[in-house]
Amino acid sequence: MPDEADRRRILLAPCGIWAALLLLGGISLAYALVPGLPFKLVASLAIVIAQAGLVLIGFMRLGKSSALVRTTALAGVVWLSFLFLMTFADLWTR
Repeated sequence: MPDEADRRRILLAPCGIWAALLLLGGISLAYALVPGLPFKLVASLAIVIAQAGLVLIGFMRLGKSSALVRTTALAGVVWLSFLFLMTFADLWTR
C-alpha cells in the first residue's frame, strides 16, 4: 500500500502540470488578444512547444520510459507529420 509521500506525488504532480498548461494557455490567449505585440507567431509556437513538452515529459513520462516506448512515440509523431504533409500538399496543388 502506498504511503503518504507516494499519494502526494501521484496526486500533486499531474495537478502541477495541469496548472502549468492552464497558465501557458492563458498567456497564449492574452498575447493573441493584445494588439500590436511583436513576434506573435514565434511566441505562439514557443508556448505550444512548451505545452507539448509538458505533456510528453509529465503526463506520458517519456523521460523515464523504455527505449521502445520512446521509439513508438517518435514513430507516431513521424506518421502524424507525414499525414499533415500529404494533406497540405494536396491542398496546395489544387
